[in-house]
Formats: sequence, C-alpha cells, structure tokens
Amino acid sequence: VAVIELSSSALTVTTRLLDRNEYNLKWKYGAAQTVKWITIHNTANKASADNEASYLNTRRDNQYISFHYVVDNIHAIQLLPDNTHGWHAGDGSGEGNKASIGVEIAQSTNDNISIRDASIENGARLAARLLKRFNFGTDRLRKHQDWSGKVCPHDILGRYGWANFVSLVQQKMNSGDY
Repeated sequence: VAVIELSSSALTVTTRLLDRNEYNLKWKYGAAQTVKWITIHNTANKASADNEASYLNTRRDNQYISFHYVVDNIHAIQLLPDNTHGWHAGDGSGEGNKASIGVEIAQSTNDNISIRDASIENGARLAARLLKRFNFGTDRLRKHQDWSGKVCPHDILGRYGWANFVSLVQQKMNSGDY
C-alpha cells in the first residue's frame, strides 16, 4: 500500500488507495469518471477514518460499496483516485456514483460531541479543498440524500442543517483553511 502525505496547515490527507486485488477491482473500483459533484456522507458509526479505511479495504460481502475519502477529527484518507467512480451514492449508474467524489465523515455517532464536531469541520475543509481543486463552487456539493433519498449525512442534517454545513465549507474556501 503506497502512502503519500499531502499536508496543508489545516488538514493532512493521506493517500492509501484500496488494494488493487481481484475482489476490490470487481466490487470497489468503478470506471473512469469526470467529476461534477462532491457528495457528503456520515458513516453512522463511531469508527475512526483509519478503521473505516481498513474495513473498506478488507470488506468481502459482494456489495458494490466504495468511496473516495474518509475524514475524521485528525486527518483524511484517500481510498480511490478522484477520476475513478465509486459506489457510494445509492443511485446505481447515475451521476451520484459515476460523476461524484464520495466523502465519508467518520465518527458520526461518537459519544464525544467535540470529536464529531471536529470531524465535521475537517469534512468541510476537505470539501473546500476538493471544490477548489476542481474550480467548483459550493453549488457542486451534494448530500447522499440528494441521490438516494437516504437521510445522510445524518449527523450534519440532524444537528447543523445542510445550509450551515455549506456555509462552513464556503468559509473554509474563502479563508484558505483547508
């Protein structure tokens, strides 16, 4: 597993691509994509980004499930190349999967609210960084719910509201805090 550290003053992103074994190539790596959207999720568990990444890499349940990044209160991990579609949006062959970068914000059920808040803030930093990289505005942010109807990102929707999260991403973009 190749590990590359990309650091800014605010957020470290480690590239730890999923193993390119026969199973992962069939069930986790999609075809090439042209990125049009950044889709935000919450993991709906207490696991850290490191644990989420390890679990996804070794998961063997014959389900098309994968995402590009997972972020927590400490750092972010890239699991798929940005130009490869993942299986995270629940819309089959729609644009959620085939034209969207999936960002999972981890620890969304952690009992420690400050850890959840820090994970959401780092998720906003990562979203800001990706939007800047692709020269997008916040109008290119999507909730998992937009693609599938699932109440996700549940923690953001339940505690902050989507508009407040989008505003936080915009603040990060404006200030360079990403």
